Amino acid sequence: MAPYDAEGLDWMAGMGEENVAGFGAALAGKAELRTFLQDVGPSFATVTPDEVAARLGNLVSDVDRSAITGEAAAWLADVFRESVRNGIWGWYDDELAFVTRWGFDVGDIKVPVAIWQGAQDRMTPFVHGEWLTLHIPGVHPHLLSDHGHLSLGVDSFGRILDDLLTFASA
Repeated sequence: MAPYDAEGLDWMAGMGEENVAGFGAALAGKAELRTFLQDVGPSFATVTPDEVAARLGNLVSDVDRSAITGEAAAWLADVFRESVRNGIWGWYDDELAFVTRWGFDVGDIKVPVAIWQGAQDRMTPFVHGEWLTLHIPGVHPHLLSDHGHLSLGVDSFGRILDDLLTFASA
């Protein structure tokens, strides 16, 4: 995601309603966020592979929904259950971090950065990847029109790892 205070970016434009609600709660205050996550979090503690896509609701586009099958669905269900096994506090910290100032300018980044972004992503809208691509010096963009948030990882995992290895050996 791009920084919440990114100049010229409508940060929540194109997000699924579940993210808009979560980030809206974070922006409303810590008590509101805690209440929101205490209401939503327990449903992730028992999610099954067959329920993952439905649990994500409007956050997944058709291309993402089609990627949530078999091993990918089983893995996501495990991740969701584990993420709330000890409560909502990791999720809570993440939501606050996303809407809080980062403390640095992305224009000051000096290390290699690859941006992998799908145009059909409702979790992190495409405009975030475009914004980051324009503002991080020397960025290596992979802006893919035919992918969403999850389909990108499922279908391009090997390419993403190869990209990381390219940076590691540089």
